[in-house]
Amino acid sequence: MLTFGEHQQLDEKAILFQQGKNYGQVVFLAGGAASGKGFALENFMQPEKFKVRDVDEWKKALMKLDKIAAETDKKYKQKGIDTKAKFGVRASELNLKNEEDVFRLHDMVDQLGWKEKTLDLLLAGATSADRLPNIIFDITMKNMGQVKKNLPMLLDLGYKPENIHLVWILANFTIALDRNRTRPRKVPEYIVKQTHTGAATTMLEIVKGNIPRGMNGRITVVLNNNEETVFYDNSERVPKWGSNKGKPVKLVKSFTKIDLKREGKRFEKNAYVDGQIHKWVMKNAPKEVVKDIKER
Repeated sequence: MLTFGEHQQLDEKAILFQQGKNYGQVVFLAGGAASGKGFALENFMQPEKFKVRDVDEWKKALMKLDKIAAETDKKYKQKGIDTKAKFGVRASELNLKNEEDVFRLHDMVDQLGWKEKTLDLLLAGATSADRLPNIIFDITMKNMGQVKKNLPMLLDLGYKPENIHLVWILANFTIALDRNRTRPRKVPEYIVKQTHTGAATTMLEIVKGNIPRGMNGRITVVLNNNEETVFYDNSERVPKWGSNKGKPVKLVKSFTKIDLKREGKRFEKNAYVDGQIHKWVMKNAPKEVVKDIKER
């Protein structure tokens, strides 16, 4: 682990929030499209301790609900969502290998207002302020507004600033484009570019110490390129959570990250850490971000 005053970058432990507490933690998991946030969550954190607010899961749910509505008669349509009647397009028939269909499905979820409703579902069962569930917000961080609009609500619910954290999954933009082209659910490439550019631009402001008011937890940057992750030889695990649930996968030994800030602490000024982040961004961000940095 690369920490202040140390130059070692490999960490053999998961990223823990407040030493791995089971309640009261919020993590904004940031990164551009196809940056590998799902892989990072499954392998570098403790996913079993968190409820995840992920728009991709809502898309899958909408397609299933639409299929239910399409396959039943009018008497039972209320058990599903008839997107043909509502949007003129049947969600369950969209081809997620087609970029425009993926964008259309995303727009359906937005119009249904599911983002605003899901926090209530995630908080279901919380009986007191000291039993608030751990929540991960899966976001691109294309702008600061994605965090700022949720902070007042989280604080009102009883989450404490020192328990609200940010993890940036930084991946090489060119690699992200390749990942996007080969995965089952593609997004338009201009969206990949926009999200990576926005995430890098926003996070560079945060690296300077410009964090949203109300967030005072841990801030970590993970360099999520293939060569930065080391696996144990001949060792496997069977995840109980996520996209690989029930499937044997390689066991991660170590990965590359930098902790910019600890829970409840100020940013520590460290020239080496600042220089490493600068190098990572210059090497991995879209050309527009690199050009902007050079011109400053």
